[in-house]
Amino acid sequence: MASEEESFAVLVHHRGSIKRKTRSGVKFTDKNHLYIVVNRTTSYDDLVRSVLMKLGLEGAKRIKKFFYRIPVTILHDTVKYDCLTIGSDEDLQVMFLCRRQFPEVRTPELLAKLVDVVSSSGGSNRNTTNVATAAGSSSMAAVAFSSVPVYEPVAQLVASPSFAVDLNDGVRDEVGSFDVLPNALHGVPPVGVGDGELGDPDEDD
Repeated sequence: MASEEESFAVLVHHRGSIKRKTRSGVKFTDKNHLYIVVNRTTSYDDLVRSVLMKLGLEGAKRIKKFFYRIPVTILHDTVKYDCLTIGSDEDLQVMFLCRRQFPEVRTPELLAKLVDVVSSSGGSNRNTTNVATAAGSSSMAAVAFSSVPVYEPVAQLVASPSFAVDLNDGVRDEVGSFDVLPNALHGVPPVGVGDGELGDPDEDD
């Protein structure tokens, strides 16, 4: 018979950024999140499909990777976290292992990095209709007023506010780089202290 421990909820953030706090370590700032139910047999691809389906972004977005808020130590009833990149089934197993070693943290947290799906023509599916309309309007204007030079505005690169990670797949400098599994995880026995609360509303940076 299946036990309650076989399935559990994961809190998935899909916007916001990653910050490092003095007491609790890594913290996700996103207030928009959803819950996904997983178990030990859930694969990385299963998790990706579940998140995109709940967000209604299938075909429009893809998940490049997840960031896992991984518990590493417990000190004076405070759980300290680091950040681990999850991009495969093997990485996902680390989350299941940590949940057994840190029963105080009942709900694991993930931050999904969403990127646009690139079409077969090499362009993004995002705003393709608007781009085509704007291009058509510019062509018509150039024909109607052929004696007037037409200047195309220079496109400016704008950083997406939806995720605070640069194009080199690293977390911003002010929050550090956390792709390596901390050594502190190995050999950490379950500890029956701490309330497992993930937020730190009263702490100072």
